[in-house]
Amino acid sequence: MTDADNTPNILIVDDDPGMVQALAKALRPLGRLRFATQGSDALRLMAESCPDLVLLDAQMPGLSGFDVLDAIKADPATADLPVIMVTSHAEADFEQAGLEKGAADFIAKPIHPAIVQARARTQLRLKLANDQLKQMSATDRQNLDLALGELRESHERLQRTADELRLANDSLVQFVRIASHDLREPLNTITQFVGLLDEDHARLLPPEARQYLFLVLRAGARMRTLLDDVVRYARIQAGETEDPVPVPLDRVLAELRDALAARIAATDADIVVEPLPTVIGNESLLTLMFQNLLTNAMKFIPPGRSPRVTVRSQVAEGRVDIRVCDNGIGIPPELRDRLFQPFQRLHRKSEYEGTGLGLALARQIAESHGGDIAVEDGPDAQGACFVVSLPLGGVKDA
Repeated sequence: MTDADNTPNILIVDDDPGMVQALAKALRPLGRLRFATQGSDALRLMAESCPDLVLLDAQMPGLSGFDVLDAIKADPATADLPVIMVTSHAEADFEQAGLEKGAADFIAKPIHPAIVQARARTQLRLKLANDQLKQMSATDRQNLDLALGELRESHERLQRTADELRLANDSLVQFVRIASHDLREPLNTITQFVGLLDEDHARLLPPEARQYLFLVLRAGARMRTLLDDVVRYARIQAGETEDPVPVPLDRVLAELRDALAARIAATDADIVVEPLPTVIGNESLLTLMFQNLLTNAMKFIPPGRSPRVTVRSQVAEGRVDIRVCDNGIGIPPELRDRLFQPFQRLHRKSEYEGTGLGLALARQIAESHGGDIAVEDGPDAQGACFVVSLPLGGVKDA
């Protein structure tokens, strides 16, 4: 039921914590959220306070989403409640069955946050219009019927646009994968033969030619990193993630320190990692995110200064803020909005190497875990602190 301040109430019902987090991230701007992981809990919450919209997983143990939908439509108090089914089944007969039972819309997994939010907003508008319709005179109802018709046409156009966007996005991911594979073959050939040339004949070449070989090898390594980052970014954008599991961040950071041992030794870096909690998520993606943050912390250092990096956490209200702070060159406030955009660089390649995708990947990974990432000034106004906010475990009521 809409609160006194006209904020809609939305109930998310799904037995997958990762999907609940993804839906919550998309729908939080639209209203107050409640959550249930079982059909029986969902019916109990609706009996306590009727929501304005329900997003309902079709496949759940115990009471399935269709069972819950039948119960909603059988109760006069909730019969008009809009229900959006969320399902991994894309068959037409599956969707037809749900629509015949009274579902207002269907959303297929993996979800696209912008489309989920747009469809939910449409259903909330229809719900508000329907509630107002019950209180209006016959003349006003006629006028509103016209508006509802236009709104439904708009929703149908949005549906078509969403389908086209999904196809385009799938095609883009496939194109990135194919292009990456096709580009790797000639790139590997170039780097392998240049490497052999450097190993076997560099001593016979003049200094200028050896410098050229070094530049070719470095450019090849950067190209390989760029291809890897582009594929990772496209996969995360498409929602391709594994099922969430408990991830001990202490172990992740310890393994990263071992993996970066050569870089730590080469830069004489001092990395201090304080005790960290366990979170729920994808270990490989979280490792990639913290690897990017640690690498940046050791990279963006003024000449003549040894990197000093501290990693510490603060837990509050079911979430953890993890700060990765450095003593580097810092980031002016007016440039921070550009940091997390793909291929955005704040410095010339000749000063600091990179693909421009590391922090964009870090934000995508944080958001795919129901979190966020921000940047602030480092301790004593020196360097920068990247603050990663993540949920600790099970999803709680908003």
